[in-house]
Amino acid sequence: MAAPAENDADAAAYPGLRTGRWRLPAGQVRRAVHDALRTWGLGPAAGDLSDQLTALVQDLLTRAAARGPVDLRLELRASARLLLGEIRDAAPAPSGAAGRPSDHADGHGIIALTYGRRPSRKRVRYIHSFAWWQQDAIADQ
Repeated sequence: MAAPAENDADAAAYPGLRTGRWRLPAGQVRRAVHDALRTWGLGPAAGDLSDQLTALVQDLLTRAAARGPVDLRLELRASARLLLGEIRDAAPAPSGAAGRPSDHADGHGIIALTYGRRPSRKRVRYIHSFAWWQQDAIADQ
């Protein structure tokens, strides 16, 4: 699997910002996310964040009826303890009968995860998640 394509200009301009982009089969999302988060220095939190983000990505792709490869973009803002993900179905939408669009919905998913530790004796880890799917095309009315 290829390493993420990082934007060095962003990393230089914004310390603590890490970005990566991949085109990969939907089944390899967890591995790509986990490897990136480990590389970006998240240590033990990488596993929990990978699991949470992967579950949300799979849910979005299922709801969108996505097939084939996906484009994944991650952005880690370590100082804010914020992980952002953007997911797109990389396969073109198939056409229905007579060239009409099928039920397959083009669009993209956005996921935001905040993470950290609660101040307590046990310093329990937490992850808060937000996810939504945005249609690229607006239906004719």
